[in-house]
Amino acid sequence: MPKVSVIVPVYNVEKYLKQCLDSILEQTLEEIEIVCVDDGSTDSSGEILDQYATKDERVRVIHRKNAGYGSAMNVGLEIATGEYIGIVESDDCILPDMYKTLYEEAVSDSLDLVKSDAYYWLEKAQYKKRIHYKHLESFYDRVLSDIERNVFFDFVMNIWTGIYKREFLTKYQIRFHESPGASYQDNGFWIQTLSYCKSAKWLNQAFYLYRQDNETSSVKSRDKMFAMTKEYEYIEKLLRDRGDEEFLPYCYYYKLFRHRGTFFRIADENKREFCDEIKKDYARYKCYIKGFAAMDGWLRKASTQPEELCENVIQKKKSIKKCLDHASHIIIYGAGTHGDIIFRGLYNEGYYDKISCFAVSQNPPEYLFAGKQIVKIETALESYKDALVVIAVARGSNIYRHMVEKLAQLGINDFLDGSLIEESFYIL
Repeated sequence: MPKVSVIVPVYNVEKYLKQCLDSILEQTLEEIEIVCVDDGSTDSSGEILDQYATKDERVRVIHRKNAGYGSAMNVGLEIATGEYIGIVESDDCILPDMYKTLYEEAVSDSLDLVKSDAYYWLEKAQYKKRIHYKHLESFYDRVLSDIERNVFFDFVMNIWTGIYKREFLTKYQIRFHESPGASYQDNGFWIQTLSYCKSAKWLNQAFYLYRQDNETSSVKSRDKMFAMTKEYEYIEKLLRDRGDEEFLPYCYYYKLFRHRGTFFRIADENKREFCDEIKKDYARYKCYIKGFAAMDGWLRKASTQPEELCENVIQKKKSIKKCLDHASHIIIYGAGTHGDIIFRGLYNEGYYDKISCFAVSQNPPEYLFAGKQIVKIETALESYKDALVVIAVARGSNIYRHMVEKLAQLGINDFLDGSLIEESFYIL
């Protein structure tokens, strides 16, 4: 029996597939099987899989008619024979020690699941940024039991940075939603695994490269307005049918929580209609968001003032994009957390080539980030005299006020508040 079965769902991903498979085959844990489910690809993905299966007997390939991500994943789960199950999306990559490290931890502590951190990855931009929550430091690298289940849900939502004991998945009949053509079917699997597991661990390491520059990714789809909503309706029905109402609050909370991301992701012409969905769910589930004041306030406004909210967001985004479109160069002033978020937002909207550099007030500790130089603000303004400066720190903070004063001293009174980008753009 393999120690880990790695399931790779594949659909029209020829551009990235070899790189993905190579990263799995280079694992230092050799006792793995790689279950590749070709979900009716119409490009060369199927041929690539067959080539790899010929070269390495650990690669198993299933070709089938297209039936959707959830169905493909369930086929993989049924076929897998490993002690533990791993998942790698076919446009992503993993680092060599991932499964060896996870497996040794899982066996040592008899865990239902063990997970780690990931990296946001933009290959073109030479960008790799670890996704890590510092406020959870005390919960890393130790076994967590069901009494700490709320903490499970505080870690970053994903299904692919860890491994799951196959007996655990079978015992609780944990599978994927099979609605054809749907997206976000990882949400249901995520909620099920975190709801039912009795022992889990998150490692303070990162192994998974989560690609952000695949333009065909369903996450970037501007349609599928109700895909996330339908996924949570499925989760709610599943938990009710099983008599596991104790886990429903997680479902309700995240259904509301995901609405904001969907609102910004979908096309502007669909935002007003989607507010009706928000209003319906907010009326039913608002008590589950109590305590999260910022989110509660946003959902309340979407429910009670939808026209005003939509108009403000759409006009604000148009105004921001007008500034960005007219700029010949962009300087991101701030290279910390907000600078990183704003960079990804600009990248997602197609402005990467306009970003000339990152700027800071003091001498930079590093000199390159995401393929762009980090320089002092004086140097940046001297090099790019006609650049649009985007202040990339929290609005209203002391450092924000310092930056505004610094720019004024340097003769710059017109700049773009980066918080507007965070508030208006969909940022992965």
